[in-house]
Amino acid sequence: MNSHPIAVLGENLVDLLVSSDGSVNAVIGGGPLNVARTIGRLGGDARFVSGVSADAFGTFVREALADSNVELALNTPLDQPTTLAVVELNPRGPRYHFHLKDTAAFALDARVATDALRTIPDLAAIYFGTLGLLVEPMASLGESLIMGAPSHSLVVIDPNCRPSAVRDHAEYRSRVARLSARADVVKVSTEDLEYLYPDHSPLEGARAILRHGTTCVIVTDGAAPVTAMTRELEISVAVKATNVVDTVGAGDALVGGFMTWWTGHDLTQHQLHDATTLEEAVAAAIDISRLTCQRAGAQPPRRDDVRELEGWRWL
Repeated sequence: MNSHPIAVLGENLVDLLVSSDGSVNAVIGGGPLNVARTIGRLGGDARFVSGVSADAFGTFVREALADSNVELALNTPLDQPTTLAVVELNPRGPRYHFHLKDTAAFALDARVATDALRTIPDLAAIYFGTLGLLVEPMASLGESLIMGAPSHSLVVIDPNCRPSAVRDHAEYRSRVARLSARADVVKVSTEDLEYLYPDHSPLEGARAILRHGTTCVIVTDGAAPVTAMTRELEISVAVKATNVVDTVGAGDALVGGFMTWWTGHDLTQHQLHDATTLEEAVAAAIDISRLTCQRAGAQPPRRDDVRELEGWRWL
């Protein structure tokens, strides 16, 4: 697989997974970190742009990134503590409670982060998502980096909305809209769309994102088919029945799988308008998400796990 560098911008954190029986399990997490680990495990060239703490949890984050073949773009440990998320696991899906203030993930130096991106040759794609859209200084810096991304780089945005962490709903929606205007792909769940566009049906909300200027919107809805749409086309890709252990990281794995597949095939933004190619990419990404759901604690599959799958034999 040729090198196609993918920059992943956003938080890293520790998920404290609380089961219905009261047991607690600490695992490395954060939507962007999960995306980066998915790309790295599948053989992609992932560069993670995030602040990592010098504390014990930060050490675990570094070890997890190294284990998944992810390069940390900002390698200096920070004094701030690791971001924490308490995740309540229940049959209706996970509920999140965050400890974000003055934590390492978001404490990016603008000059250092900008220089780190500029030193990546031939940046194939850049991702920005989840809590990074909310917490300063990362939120403003990330928006600036996305707006200044090279024109040839595939820009992917995943709001991955966390309503309990949003302090200013109007400003948050405004930032998502601005980023959507620059994005080539916006991935959203139906829950995201219900939060961003409460007066619209999910598909109407997706079309509103297209009107902002996005080329393609990918909509997930649990076990229901995944919808991908541009202004000219709309496709629906079925999700095969899956023995679900938990759904933490499922959407992140789908995004990481999509970006790895897309860049691995040397595709550009223009191919997003090709229904056959888009359907193949989404189907391949769904397989990565399904495999992640079969494991506890957001553990995306590795390259050797997927080589026999139809969409991944090219590896």
